[in-house]
Amino acid sequence: MRGKMRWALALVPAFVLALPAIGQAQVRPVGLADSEEPGSVIVYPKFVNRPAVSVDGAVLPRTEIEIGAVCPANTTCAEHQSVKVRFHWVCPGTQDVTTKFVCPETDFDVVLSINGKLAFSADGTPINSNSPTVPNANCPNGYLIGWVINPANDQPIKFDALVVDAVLRGPNLDAGPSAGLSTAVESYKAITIQAADTGAPTGAPIATVPDPFLGIPTLAFDGVPGHYMDIAGRLFGDVKFDRTTAGGTPTPSNALSQTFLVLLTLDVRSNLPNNPTFVPLDFFNESLNTVSGTNPNFERLTSTSTEFLCWTQVALSDINSNLTQQNQGTRKGGVIAGPAEKIPFAGIQDGAGRVTLIGLVQTFEGTAANGFMERSYIYNMFDDSVPVPTAFVPFPF
Repeated sequence: MRGKMRWALALVPAFVLALPAIGQAQVRPVGLADSEEPGSVIVYPKFVNRPAVSVDGAVLPRTEIEIGAVCPANTTCAEHQSVKVRFHWVCPGTQDVTTKFVCPETDFDVVLSINGKLAFSADGTPINSNSPTVPNANCPNGYLIGWVINPANDQPIKFDALVVDAVLRGPNLDAGPSAGLSTAVESYKAITIQAADTGAPTGAPIATVPDPFLGIPTLAFDGVPGHYMDIAGRLFGDVKFDRTTAGGTPTPSNALSQTFLVLLTLDVRSNLPNNPTFVPLDFFNESLNTVSGTNPNFERLTSTSTEFLCWTQVALSDINSNLTQQNQGTRKGGVIAGPAEKIPFAGIQDGAGRVTLIGLVQTFEGTAANGFMERSYIYNMFDDSVPVPTAFVPFPF
């Protein structure tokens, strides 16, 4: 017995040492951007360029882009030091041969200061006397990307300082006690991407990479020193399945609602033709409240896909008619989006294969008379931490 005890005790240290590995969090790969930290690049996944709306007696824009700057880590900044940012409104392309699959964009610059903040709208109308003058986006919806540049020569630089978010408002309602007013409002945290060379000093130039087709400069997101860090191409999110008519399961009946996936890729050749991006989508409904490993009605898979040019916003039931509460038998579920891929089409000079993917999940609730837009909420999506090297082509640079 004593020998058996000594043998058992000898195993304890090895077993104890092995325990932490069971619950260890996944370490993000070197070179992968961290959206929880200030960045040299910012991406706002959605803007709304539509007329301003009425809110509690005030007229406010549908989108407020907010940008701030802090002093980068291990850097000494002068008081009121200025930071120049080059922005591009990026619009989705239409899948019409006459448009040549071009994703239009409009670029502009803003200047802010360390510990300062600016806010501007997507419709080009100043929010107040302190708003910078910016052009309106050339489309109703799309995304906004910006990067810090050297004010002397407009070259991209390492300046991991940008902290950002956005506010979106719903349209004025058509019916009900709040007719003529906007009651839906939501916000999201924009995506920040850092410079890849952690050892380089703040202000170091970011090298551009020649486009393989035209030779024009591009921004490289590949984790290589002197470029920007990578982002991923596969996403996870929570969804509320569509319920646009009353009745049916699940019971009791809950608010009518419609959920949209907002998806974009940084693999964009702005103002140039683009190959379409294809995204496989796996949806799962809720778990059984008693948690069953054998009941096929829960955690049930509905597999489908979507495709887009540069940016899209699409309702779940427009992706697949089965993505409703009545068909799923539950209110909510989850979605796995990706890996995203570009597929060659019509001889377009654009890359193919794995591409980056950024997403939001946006839900509107309300009455059919108001397009379910009395209330709204929005989620950022999670990624799988697998880097996907890419290049963004700002044309003109």
